[in-house]
Amino acid sequence: MINPDTIRSAQFNDTYFPVVDGVVQTVHNYAELMNKTGYCCVVTPRPLKNTYDDSTLGYDVFRTSSINFPIAEYSIASPKFDSKIRKIINNRNIQIFHAHSPFFEGSFAATYAKKIGVPCVATFHSKYYDDVVNITGSKTIAKIVVSRIVSFYNRVDSVWSCSEGTADTLRSYGYRGHITVMDNGTTYEMPDDPDKLRAKAGEAFKIPAGKKIILFVGHLIWHKNLKLVLDTFKLLDDHSDDYRLFLVGNGYDGEAIRKYADSLDFKDGHVNFVGKIADREVLKGMYLSADLLFFPSVYDNSPLVVREAASMGVPSLLTEGSNSAEAVIKNKTGFTASENKVAMFREMLSIFGTDGLLEAVSEGARQHVAKTWKEIVPKVQEQYAEIIERYNYSHK
Repeated sequence: MINPDTIRSAQFNDTYFPVVDGVVQTVHNYAELMNKTGYCCVVTPRPLKNTYDDSTLGYDVFRTSSINFPIAEYSIASPKFDSKIRKIINNRNIQIFHAHSPFFEGSFAATYAKKIGVPCVATFHSKYYDDVVNITGSKTIAKIVVSRIVSFYNRVDSVWSCSEGTADTLRSYGYRGHITVMDNGTTYEMPDDPDKLRAKAGEAFKIPAGKKIILFVGHLIWHKNLKLVLDTFKLLDDHSDDYRLFLVGNGYDGEAIRKYADSLDFKDGHVNFVGKIADREVLKGMYLSADLLFFPSVYDNSPLVVREAASMGVPSLLTEGSNSAEAVIKNKTGFTASENKVAMFREMLSIFGTDGLLEAVSEGARQHVAKTWKEIVPKVQEQYAEIIERYNYSHK
């Protein structure tokens, strides 16, 4: 029998630090926790525009050669032309590969795993059809890309997703195989002195006392439903002076989103773009200062920000029926409403106007939504052990 704790794995992803997103955080937490008892390395492209000190991470990060990608903040990996990475992998006695992207690094992982005789797992993380349409504006190109993505998942030994809704998205692309759902987690836990972090964030970002604080955390891109966030808050702001909106993050639509906010003519200081918060402790303080996370994205699958907020006792308002909303039970561990500004506005009035509701749901979110990576990663390792054993048996 294989001991799950001592498995040697390699994680493959097409982006990594200094870029930070939900998939990067997933890979990082896998590698960090698996290295406590076994071995786990990360294979990812070399960053082009920024330098990053991988030695600070505490585990091996192997950067493959890459070429510049003219859109957004990403580079394109070219591992199949990188003979050095093959030698590195061969010397690490890896037992299982895990691809977190169906593109360059993931395709290399699937191909090279077969060559050296180890299984390859692949997690479906993102709505790639939507991504391609947003970048190219072409549904035809998106359909071609999706067809190739399905071909990729048909090549690997085990397919995972981060939620049931995400699995349904992959099935809608045409994939017909079995899908294992493996939840995302959070590293956040309630600090010993929350008031200290709350006060620090309040001072840094001029968060007013006595107001109801609504928070958005994520990339500033239109398909995260930022227009709905601003339109809803406009109704709320016109209704009462008691609310303030804080938006944390940067993104390639950031300038356009700020201009749209300006066009709505909010009162001074009622809508605040604070940019990216790199310091995780400061971000904790931001969550602790909020009453509600407003994250109506229908693009995201299993957003880490919902679990991060929940760990700080902050419930989320999500779009009813979205993949993001799968993590919550309405009025028990979170809130949901239809994807329009009037429904969201009315839901907020109910949230803040019903005695005891926000407090009860805040506690429900903290107890049941805030799953930690320490809970998730052992389940990942157990799945790895089963996959390796099945693979070895079938390839005798």
